[in-house]
Amino acid sequence: MGHTADNKPSIANVAALAGVSTATVSRVLSGHRSKNDDISRRVRTAAEKLNYSANFAASALRSDRSRTVGLVLCGTSAGLDGSILDLLSRRLTEQGRYLLVISVRGDQEREAAIRSMAARQVEGIIVVPSPDDDPVGMPADLPSELPIVQVGGRPVSYHTSWVGMDQAASMRLIIAHLAEQNAHAVAYLSRELSTSAASELFTTFSTLTNTLGMTPQPDWVQFGPCSMQRGHDAVATMLSAGNDHPDAIICGDDSLALGALMACNQLGFQVPDQIKVAAFVDSPACLVSSPTLTAVKTPLEGIVQEALRLVDAKGQSILPSHVALPPALECRESTWSPRIGSSNMTSPGTFA
Repeated sequence: MGHTADNKPSIANVAALAGVSTATVSRVLSGHRSKNDDISRRVRTAAEKLNYSANFAASALRSDRSRTVGLVLCGTSAGLDGSILDLLSRRLTEQGRYLLVISVRGDQEREAAIRSMAARQVEGIIVVPSPDDDPVGMPADLPSELPIVQVGGRPVSYHTSWVGMDQAASMRLIIAHLAEQNAHAVAYLSRELSTSAASELFTTFSTLTNTLGMTPQPDWVQFGPCSMQRGHDAVATMLSAGNDHPDAIICGDDSLALGALMACNQLGFQVPDQIKVAAFVDSPACLVSSPTLTAVKTPLEGIVQEALRLVDAKGQSILPSHVALPPALECRESTWSPRIGSSNMTSPGTFA
């Protein structure tokens, strides 16, 4: 089978070997043909056999499409940001598309990054705000056809779509689970109320604990940075203050919860029999702690899928979308124990 003059296989060679048209090869390898059927498998097998790699960058120049999506991370690349980065990168790679990532600090850097991506003619921009600060606004003079999707945080623009997790629903899941496990006195170690998400969680916590008769003592609700040291010190103080202590502790993130577990262990309190601990949000650390940590599971797959759908839906809707996805609760050893005399001895699981 003949190759091109420089001895590299062409798209026509792949099409001939797979028994399809060159247009079909292009659609399969670029990700525009989503079906994973016999035709797609034949094309990929032929491309692999011929060691053929499509030059999507050159194709983008010819078609005036960059096939690139921008991602602006407003903070560190760890935790949730890192998970979104990894998942989004893999999804775009599967589609033969590219991801342009810029990590920024503050609103001025974020605005500059968005303008830079717009100048590079990306197909859309996904912005992930910092968990500790709400964004102030988005540039108002960007091209109207450029879709911008904000993931989480406070929605800041009528021209920007928003997708994220339903924060109130996540707190309801935790409170309901703790109530089912016979918790009566609940403490809350919150992050600073500097974001709408933190404020919504605290408001929901206050409302539900009052409604269910689980109202905490005033010094059991604290606000501050998220760290293992703070979680340890706060819980150690609570448990050493007197005879009264909470029988459940909700923590603003996994590092606070890990510190809380350390304090319980040092002071001889059994988790979950004497004190139950739960966290926002789930992470690999929750699976290796002792005991393993109950935590809210962010619907990452759904968030990335919706963000890409909104990017690709440019021009199809006059108004931006607001999509709040339901969370799930990963119930693990830190809150769950079989009830004495009960026939329900099932293991912890995931609850929506």
